[in-house]
Amino acid sequence: MKLVVLALTCLPLAAWGGPGSDEPRAALQVASTQIGGRQALFAADALQTAQIVKLGVIEGIAGSLRADTLYLADGIGIVQGKQHILAALQAADPDAARTSLKRALAGGDASADGKFGFTFGWLERSSPVSATAYGTYVSTWARQDASEPFHVTAYYTRASKAPRSPVREGFPLLVGGIGAGGVPHKGDLAAQRRSLLDADGAFAALSVAQDLSRAFSTYAAGLVMSFGRDFSFLLGKQEVIDFYRSKPGQILSWTPLFAGSTESGDLGFTVGTAVDTVRSPDGKVERSPMKYLTLWARQADGSWRFVADGGSATPGPSP
Repeated sequence: MKLVVLALTCLPLAAWGGPGSDEPRAALQVASTQIGGRQALFAADALQTAQIVKLGVIEGIAGSLRADTLYLADGIGIVQGKQHILAALQAADPDAARTSLKRALAGGDASADGKFGFTFGWLERSSPVSATAYGTYVSTWARQDASEPFHVTAYYTRASKAPRSPVREGFPLLVGGIGAGGVPHKGDLAAQRRSLLDADGAFAALSVAQDLSRAFSTYAAGLVMSFGRDFSFLLGKQEVIDFYRSKPGQILSWTPLFAGSTESGDLGFTVGTAVDTVRSPDGKVERSPMKYLTLWARQADGSWRFVADGGSATPGPSP
């Protein structure tokens, strides 16, 4: 969710899998050219897991990144670019070579043309010099066509207080679920991205003009997954209203900066910066700068509605 409480220190991408080898990479690359989009997406996520186990956190993640990948972690600004991301991961965990991380895939979905998708799950981090820490991750993925492997286009991670909370049985975005229910609206890729930025901009404008509760309930799809310290699975407008209820004197504003989608136009994401402003009854104003990742599904009428949303704190003075 865009609205977040200041989190613990950020966690780098982690792995939950057995010993790595060349066989998993070869097998999964072949599989991704032969099976449907969602299966290929989960295969890409599993390949990333295997490579992190084999090569370690820093090197394991490198092979899945594009040159322009976005990285969102608590305590730093939006990081763009493969080399900058690897430097940020190293700075977050100087002892990465001795870090053991486990990863558990929770779910995700792929676009109708199999060129875009997202995955999400839980992280568990341990090392000889620190206590076990937990977290969550969300990745967006893209590829040029179904014969190519997926690569990460945006990656979000955040620490959580516990290993995981129970999932909502049968939730559509979980592994084995039916997915986000996006309706294809084919078009030029640049136009798809512009439409996502426009939708997110209108979403933000409504939050400022009225309040975040009205905005989130208006722009929510029928199913919503919020992610912050952990995942919350919501069904129906009333659950969204209850979850995103605003505080007195609160204004949540944000600016979308990046968007990604595919020509089928049924799924997409936006990334941007946000500021949570709270004015207390005595007139004191507190501003918390953040950044966010939002996942979107196209509706039958052509409008975009968000299906998942999460934010994390950014240090420094607010804009």
